[in-house]
Amino acid sequence: MIELHMEESTSRDYCWFTSRVGAGLVLHDVRFVPSKNPLPGAGGERVFYLKASRVGRWPVALRMRRLADLDADRAYMTVDVT
Repeated sequence: MIELHMEESTSRDYCWFTSRVGAGLVLHDVRFVPSKNPLPGAGGERVFYLKASRVGRWPVALRMRRLADLDADRAYMTVDVT
């Protein structure tokens, strides 16, 4: 299982989404883990759980955006499965 942890601020209504997951990976689950900070507006982490379906080098692209807005941030990475 591959875990990608992305910091997220819920007070700004922005959320991370997958925009591309390579053919050798399967998006298994997505969860939000709140911050341990009890103050209002404290952020947390969006955690993406990926499973490898075959060996290879696979791209993963994430976008941070509001539901109806343009992208606020992007993250690109490559996952090597051996």
